[in-house]
Amino acid sequence: MGAHDLPADFARAEAMAAAMFAEFFRPPANQTVSQWADANRMLSGKSSSEPGPWRTDRTPYLRQIMDDLSARSTVQEVAVMFAAQLGKSETGNNWLGYIIDNEPGPVMCVQPTTDMAKRFSRQRIAPMLEETPALRRKVRENRSRDDANTTLMKDFAGGVLVISGANSAASLRSMPVRYLFLDEIDAYPQDVDGEGSPIVLAEKRTSTFARRKVLKVSTPTIKHFSRIEASYQQSNACVYHVPCPHCGEYQPLEWGTGSGHGLRWRKDEAGMPINGTVRYVCAANGCEIEEHQKPGMLAAGRWQPTRESTRPGLFTGYHLNALYAPLGWVSWADLVQQFTEAHQADRRGDKSRLKTFVNTALAETWEIKGEGGDASALAARAEKYDLGTVPRGGLMLTMGVDVQPDRLEARVWAFGRGEESWLVARHIIYGDPNLDEGAEGSPWTRLTEIRRTPILHASGAQMIIEGTGIDTGGHNTNAVYSYCRGHAHANVLAFKGASTYGRPVIGKPSLIDVTWRGKTTPRSLKLWIIGTDTAKHLLYGRMRLTQPGPGYIHLPDSLVQTDEFDQMTASRLMPVTVQGKQSMRWITPSGKREEAGDCQVYAYAGACYLGIQQYREPSWARREAKIAPRAPDLFSQPQPAEEAESPANETAQVQPQPPTRQSVPRRGRFGMRGDPWRSL
Repeated sequence: MGAHDLPADFARAEAMAAAMFAEFFRPPANQTVSQWADANRMLSGKSSSEPGPWRTDRTPYLRQIMDDLSARSTVQEVAVMFAAQLGKSETGNNWLGYIIDNEPGPVMCVQPTTDMAKRFSRQRIAPMLEETPALRRKVRENRSRDDANTTLMKDFAGGVLVISGANSAASLRSMPVRYLFLDEIDAYPQDVDGEGSPIVLAEKRTSTFARRKVLKVSTPTIKHFSRIEASYQQSNACVYHVPCPHCGEYQPLEWGTGSGHGLRWRKDEAGMPINGTVRYVCAANGCEIEEHQKPGMLAAGRWQPTRESTRPGLFTGYHLNALYAPLGWVSWADLVQQFTEAHQADRRGDKSRLKTFVNTALAETWEIKGEGGDASALAARAEKYDLGTVPRGGLMLTMGVDVQPDRLEARVWAFGRGEESWLVARHIIYGDPNLDEGAEGSPWTRLTEIRRTPILHASGAQMIIEGTGIDTGGHNTNAVYSYCRGHAHANVLAFKGASTYGRPVIGKPSLIDVTWRGKTTPRSLKLWIIGTDTAKHLLYGRMRLTQPGPGYIHLPDSLVQTDEFDQMTASRLMPVTVQGKQSMRWITPSGKREEAGDCQVYAYAGACYLGIQQYREPSWARREAKIAPRAPDLFSQPQPAEEAESPANETAQVQPQPPTRQSVPRRGRFGMRGDPWRSL
């Protein structure tokens, strides 16, 4: 019985096994990808504006990129960050043809979605296979619905091509592959089916092949969130240098806004470019270059690395903007027109066209401004008040706690009228959160001490922390559950964030089981869902306020030399696709710390639990009468005091004061309300 008589899955498995075995015995082809494309590739009129034989000379900047993908090249990974319509995807298509014809093996091509994968197969792969004789005879035609050769799978001698969508985890982990083509990676979802990054999932498919190759291509999108930019910056970051036709000096073609070189043009009275006036000014000697001179410049061009790759000789990267487009594609005059229109729209408040121009024409990332916090602005307006004290306007204290594998990060915030707020304490408590409270080295023991220690108010009164919110969604979830359950009577709240804009800052709780040290207590803890995106949107907006008053956030100048303000402003409001729909989410770039920002969210959610959103003047007046009666400000009459000894690995804290007997407040709908006092 022949292989084709077996079920399709068995035949495919047999082919993959044979390909993996043959890899170690097949000598690499002498032909490069560009040579193969010039000799064999036919462009179809169905998918190309220039049908007919492929000519690398038309786009000479692609030659080195394609040759990096050739079998005899040592390069294993290539990142291509190009402007739109410069041939980056055709580079990948040529590589696929080369693989099928010269270096067969299992290969996967990943498009942003499954629908786009199907469209790519029908509009790009099918015409290439049909119009290129060398490929037509090697890829079997579809014969039936059950045949191994389908829209998303092409069998060929010695290998198989699988075309997948980045939104399908199942397709990304379906098989091992030697070759991986990741197309338009900046359009991939952040997470696929709860299994993490689709790029990571796909790259794991190549781990069993010693001579693997990965091609990543994309137009960039948002600064700090662009996957292709991140990949390009890890490579040797090559830039294409071309000679000036007048002085011969090699240089990259750049837009050149604000510099003496780049594209220049004359404007009419309306500010629009005058036809025929666009020139490129040489960076070396100020020579004026006309666009018809560009073909010779491109032919003589060469790629220049700008940094050392993280994997020298194995990882290369390339960046190209639309100024390099061959004649007959997008012209310099077209680019100037696009820029002018985008700039005019920007002046009217519409930044979308300028963003598109920066991404798709300049192949640069767009930096979102004003849609996040500004750490330097916070530092510039920091105030002179001491950590460990509550300024006069603070009338309610809450604490937010973020749990890390080796420590607890805690921040105490004071709130007053109009939800004006002050950062009053910063604690970094080192220790293993999996240790029980009371055990040696347990950070929970210290956290309880901090919660129970009064904090000095500007009036001379002592305030207590009324509510503590602890995040359960990160590390050591069960340990957090156990601690919160043991201190629920003291308004220690278990929080779980939900990144869905529009959720209330604190929603209704659900009763959950608590399992600790092998014992499960059913329905013994209230888990509160926090609208983190809602809270961040509100708090980041308040960070932009410049005058004290309702909503204003006060910060002590003693933290200017720390990374506190950077942590508070780490997140950025980003466009994402959720279930096929565009939405905005607060996202933290990879490698950024945001413990301070998370603690601020939890502290504010704790204040919402206490009912701060329902507070009106009578409620604030009652608090003020007990905490801060009208009297001279403590800080206006400095008094000598001994400096408190700081606990190890923590910022300085206020000296503990002996507790006094206090009344117990009434419990309202949102928790402890009314007086800020209770028995310690």
